[in-house]
Amino acid sequence: MVEILSLGRFHLHQNRPDLRRWVPAFLSSHKTLFTVLWLAAFASVFIWQRNAVVGGFSFLRWGVASRPIPRLRPAAFNLTDFGGVGDGVTLNTEAFQRAVYAISKLGKKGGGQLNVPPGRWLTAPFNLTSHMTLFLADDAEILAIENEKYWPLMPPLPSYGYGREHHGPRFGSFIHGQNLKDVVITGHNGTINGQGQAWWKKYRQKLLNNTRGPLVQIMWSSDILISNITLRDSPFWTLHPYDCKNVTIRN
Repeated sequence: MVEILSLGRFHLHQNRPDLRRWVPAFLSSHKTLFTVLWLAAFASVFIWQRNAVVGGFSFLRWGVASRPIPRLRPAAFNLTDFGGVGDGVTLNTEAFQRAVYAISKLGKKGGGQLNVPPGRWLTAPFNLTSHMTLFLADDAEILAIENEKYWPLMPPLPSYGYGREHHGPRFGSFIHGQNLKDVVITGHNGTINGQGQAWWKKYRQKLLNNTRGPLVQIMWSSDILISNITLRDSPFWTLHPYDCKNVTIRN
């Protein structure tokens, strides 16, 4: 029906629908639409947090973005470019070796940078090369394999002249370099983890036949910078620059 309201000299025509029929139908349809939209928005946010990419690296847990990795050398590579898999299970020794070999060819061009993305990168010991930057991103962790069969043997330190714990050869360091120049190990506080508990247990039980190796050792080298990383759980000495020149260690 139509009702005419008198407001002084004006007349207002107002339609009055049957509210008992219209309101429940309106609320029902809009409640369904609101629920669908809310679920779609929640799913979109969830997918965005898992798959959004900033600077080439995925968002981390809880949607916090990984900081972009600065380019510190003329050439930069990601470990994944060489087949690396950061699941904490896959052995990435060959990926590290291939990356270091590629960088070793770039010395005359200023060297190269190896970026280790977020993840847990299990590997046997590997060597660095001159004019190299090893960069560990947020939540990047290089894990040392625990089985000593993967650790090479090398001569004892000249300053000792014999093995520190056993006479004869010693195990090499997890990350090693010698006779190098211009080496940088840095990052956004990524971690080099020696997983040394197995080594310490065998040492205490006198099950090792050779002296344990350090976590990081650079020998007879110059222009070394080690900064903004975490060194954890070493099998023996943690950080050992031996007979090097112009070494900077900070943070």
